Amino acid sequence: MKVFGRAAFVVLLVLGMVGLAGVVVTRYWLSAAPRQEQARNVADARPVDEQPLITAQRLAALAVTPEEQELAHTALHLADHEVDLTFTSALRTATLHPAPSSPAIQPLLARIESIEDQIKADEKEISRVKQLLDRAEETRKAALEEDLQLQQAILEVEQEDLDAAHQELIRAGGDSRSAIQRLIDQHKAWSLVQIAAPAATGTAQSPQQQPELRTVLVQWRAWRQLITKEEGLATARQEVNERAAKLAHEHQALIQPGNVQQGAAEKAQSSGNHQQTSAAAPGGKAAVAHGPAGVVSAFKEVAEERKNLAELDKRAEDLKQLSGIYGQWSALVTADKRAHLIRLLEGIGWIIVLLLLVVLADPLLRFVLARLAPQSRRQHMVRIVARFAIQAMGLGLILLVVSGPPSQLATILALAGAGLTVALKDFIVAFFGWFILMGGNGIRPGDWVEINGIGGEVLEVGLLHTVLLETGDWSDAGHPTGRKVTFVNSFAIEGHYFNFSTAGQWLWDEIEVPIPAGTDPYPIAEAVQKDVLEETKANMLLAEQEWQRVVPGHVARNFSAAPDISVRPTTLGVNVIVRYITRAHERYDLRTRLFYRIVEQLRNMQISHAPLAADAAKQVAEQLSLGPSRKSA
Repeated sequence: MKVFGRAAFVVLLVLGMVGLAGVVVTRYWLSAAPRQEQARNVADARPVDEQPLITAQRLAALAVTPEEQELAHTALHLADHEVDLTFTSALRTATLHPAPSSPAIQPLLARIESIEDQIKADEKEISRVKQLLDRAEETRKAALEEDLQLQQAILEVEQEDLDAAHQELIRAGGDSRSAIQRLIDQHKAWSLVQIAAPAATGTAQSPQQQPELRTVLVQWRAWRQLITKEEGLATARQEVNERAAKLAHEHQALIQPGNVQQGAAEKAQSSGNHQQTSAAAPGGKAAVAHGPAGVVSAFKEVAEERKNLAELDKRAEDLKQLSGIYGQWSALVTADKRAHLIRLLEGIGWIIVLLLLVVLADPLLRFVLARLAPQSRRQHMVRIVARFAIQAMGLGLILLVVSGPPSQLATILALAGAGLTVALKDFIVAFFGWFILMGGNGIRPGDWVEINGIGGEVLEVGLLHTVLLETGDWSDAGHPTGRKVTFVNSFAIEGHYFNFSTAGQWLWDEIEVPIPAGTDPYPIAEAVQKDVLEETKANMLLAEQEWQRVVPGHVARNFSAAPDISVRPTTLGVNVIVRYITRAHERYDLRTRLFYRIVEQLRNMQISHAPLAADAAKQVAEQLSLGPSRKSA
């Protein structure tokens, strides 16, 4: 079994390490690259790259402090402005340079043209019917109105067909301008909501500003989050710089000699010269007609290129400012990360200090106990209890340093109280049982009691337990066995107990006197009763007085402590049985005196007392073995 247990432990340990390694690898190593690649693929698939705005919005959700939120809001505005310029350039390019027609979209274009022609015809027909309806007589208005409603329904269906055809054309890539315009509309609606969102969260409080969160666990989580935020800012700044470098390359390509702008300018100049020289030539009329159109087209191209250059410059400036914003934000995050790291190290230092105090407390406690209680029997027990208390206190303080006080303290205390109530039920009942034992019908040290079948003298009545000095079956009252018996005080509530003691610890005892057959028992009974009455008269009066004080006033007081005698026939003669009152500690001495006087009475009456002596010895042993529980007052 030991080998199997070790093997199972090793297997579970290996599986746990493999699982932990898998979590770390999949979370921190394998997930970063696919996310970036996926983001690039999505950006490439869209006609306009909105990645700067998406990145700014994602980072804005991580802003915590007011300074970070202000920088995030500025970054959102800069990214939104840069994306707006990108949309404007893309829309102008799509308008001036539409996508070339392909065989795949020719049927869609023909269908759209056919539907548009039909819509124009339907609109003309609707206009004609409306004019007829205005000039028609009352008898023809009903028919014209029905015709008008029919034409309008047909027009709505055709417009829906036209919209569907336009959507198919956009999906096929044949109408990039409409696709970009739809993206612009979505972007404007999205920007109005998303850019205004950070203003609503400007009152957020950072973890380092909340003193109740300055625990090791919270600092560790905040430190890890700041590392992730710092990495995200670095990645965003790198993307912005790459995008700015790309724009700078495009700008440089436009201003280099031999580019499109240079060619367009030369074309415009040559077109102007050609217009001037061809005016006097034969056929100059056609040349003049062609010349101005070429000049206008060339100058339009020059104007568009200049607009593109201006927009590139604006976008580059926005990206430059955005990179600076990310740099400032990264500096704030670095400072916060350093502060959290310092608090984390402080918490770890406090944990080490607490562990050292717990470790040093054991030898110190041992030294103090050795000085205070040398050679004490309880020294070891006290040291164990104190060491456990110190370790529990140290563990509690370490938990407070690690995780802080629980947020739902009232609920936790209620649940803990309920659990402790169930677990410590016996101790709680014992504590309340102590109040019952301290009451008028309770027990006191020195009383003779019987608890759970064990009789003895009470030595101590504590808050949680009662200690008896046991009286065994073999001894008489006042002769203990030497064993201490401890009872939890819950017996006062859940069970019952017998108290054989009043102030005088009175007991009823009895003596049985055997009289041989043929002897008159009555004179002997009278003589025995007289002797018992003389010996117990003082105790009888004291017992009656004490009982009268114990009994409440509203209860009938018919107690009598007078000796009781009875005659019982047997096969060997008659037995005279006498019951009398005595003190518990005087029981043995009183029985001895009574036996002596009874033997003297029998001798004076010349009655053989050998049976009495044997029976007396036997009865003494039996009476002694009965104990106080069989004859209590």
